[in-house]
Amino acid sequence: MGQASYNAEELAVALERRDERAFDVLFKEHYEELCRFARAFVRVPDMAEHIVSEVFVRIWERGLRLREGTSLESYLYVAVRNGCVTQMRSRREMVRLESIAEREEEVEELWREERLEEVWTAVERLPEQCRLILKLVVLEDMKYADVAERLGISVNTVKTQMKIAYRELRREFSEKRLLLFFALCGHGEC
Repeated sequence: MGQASYNAEELAVALERRDERAFDVLFKEHYEELCRFARAFVRVPDMAEHIVSEVFVRIWERGLRLREGTSLESYLYVAVRNGCVTQMRSRREMVRLESIAEREEEVEELWREERLEEVWTAVERLPEQCRLILKLVVLEDMKYADVAERLGISVNTVKTQMKIAYRELRREFSEKRLLLFFALCGHGEC
């Protein structure tokens, strides 16, 4: 049987239902790149593969549950990054905390090589309301409803402004660069 074809939204929906073919597609498309990403943190290939495998196991066992406004790729990068940080912290008796900070700095440097600071500059050029809403959603990890309540606007306005922000940023940058940027910013490190 040939490999199923899914767009990102269809794949996320199929993964919610724990569809085996969708899971195979997800694994084949993302496993290697996520392992490379994890190795930038933990520097041990076997550990990186274990962390990525654990993310895939959780998706398979529980199904995928994405929050509104979160893309599948962003979810994967954040889950792997969180797994790396958790793994490093659990081994802190063997690894000094300064070493963890150094590794995170090295990963930030690696991402700077991808010129992600250009994304931040582009975010700052967005219209004021659009920029504010994007920062609240991405940097403060607020839900659309919470942003709407805080700013005294409708949830639909928040959604519209987020669509505008993403559309403007996609005009200038690749999806992968934006996902890496938002994954990093989603943890208060931008």
